[in-house]
Amino acid sequence: MTGMRVAVMLEMRPLPPEEAVAYFKAKGYQLPATWAWQDMWQEAHATAFTVAKSAGFDILGDVHGQVLKSLEQGQTFRDFQRELTPLLQAKGWWGRKELPDPATGEVREVQLGSPRRLRTIYDVNLRTAHASGAWARVQRTKDRRPFLRYVAILDRRTRPDHRGWHGVVLPADDPWWDTHYPPNGWRCRCTVQQLGQRDMDRYGYTVSEAPPRPMLPWENPRTGERVMVPKGIDPGWAYNPGKAALEHHAARTLMDKLAPLPPTVAAWAMAESAGFVLPALEKDYAAWIGEVGKRAGSGAFRATGERRVVGALSPGVLSFLQEREITPASGAITIADGDVLHMQRSAKGSKLPAATLASLPGMLARPQAVLWDRQDPGLVYVWSAGDAAEKVIVKVNYATRVARQKVTTNSVRSGRTTSAAELRNRGRYDLVEGDV
Repeated sequence: MTGMRVAVMLEMRPLPPEEAVAYFKAKGYQLPATWAWQDMWQEAHATAFTVAKSAGFDILGDVHGQVLKSLEQGQTFRDFQRELTPLLQAKGWWGRKELPDPATGEVREVQLGSPRRLRTIYDVNLRTAHASGAWARVQRTKDRRPFLRYVAILDRRTRPDHRGWHGVVLPADDPWWDTHYPPNGWRCRCTVQQLGQRDMDRYGYTVSEAPPRPMLPWENPRTGERVMVPKGIDPGWAYNPGKAALEHHAARTLMDKLAPLPPTVAAWAMAESAGFVLPALEKDYAAWIGEVGKRAGSGAFRATGERRVVGALSPGVLSFLQEREITPASGAITIADGDVLHMQRSAKGSKLPAATLASLPGMLARPQAVLWDRQDPGLVYVWSAGDAAEKVIVKVNYATRVARQKVTTNSVRSGRTTSAAELRNRGRYDLVEGDV
């Protein structure tokens, strides 16, 4: 199959592969309203759906649903525009209007809906969905077809760097694809061609050296943050949408399944999967607690009891509990939004550092020590912090309610800084594993 045929298949196929639809459906579980596209960065777009300037307008569900319909039914842009435009106009999201920037309060005239913006929404979301679906197929078939070839549309619209990458052949697992898997910018039409060894021999292709990745500085006008962006890739596009979505989905799926698993199975699953689960889980969790803090800061937040899985009891901890005839109902460790809020608002002198709270899944997976508090029964996860120490309390078999259902879980209830001497109090603490 030639590169041109692959490009046509990816862009024009009337009924897309299941993976592309599944990718876009998954993005519908998170619909954060934003002011500018820079408010969400790179991989975040692979796991959440948003539209710039959507804050204050109830349009995200409509737009997401119409893009999904376009994917499932093979709609053209004309169909997409004809059906969506009246909905957006009825909700006031059309034309130019004066609106306050939620970050600064500055009122200025901005462009809401327009044919050009709808074209961008349609183009970006269909291309990234197809790219993600293609990546899922690559992962499923790379044992038989282990190579990817970069394919650019060689016409006068093609960016010079993208033209230079045309024909690059690399193994599917080469790190170059982490940043350069297309699309690589707004309206980028590049695709990839998956090849087996027989294809390589037939067309005379050979594995290339990965092209250099010179980096250029770019300042996010929304946050002032300076980041390095690969030359030739538009800011915000230097990521692999399929890989980011698969890692996120795998992490969330595993963590959601930990809770009902028998504790020993949950401990094994977490240990076996930590390498790929933890990075994605930490990103997802950090975004969640950031949102909890943001809503709390606005004064519009009330704890809802929403609970996230942040880890699992280790085999060593399970053995310790078994010796004391304590049988956990679950192997998962969870945290509720109310407990996150409580730790964020703790007294400054003993407050758990924000960096520790934001990376809690990794910290729980790699504690310096785990103790058992005999005075106030519970697990104490410990890390050294210079001359001091940090601890997080996990209550085993903590009874609570989630969506009016009684749930028994191992719950993170509190955390703070303390002294190492306090943790060495053998009159109060038993050492479960590690060293203090």
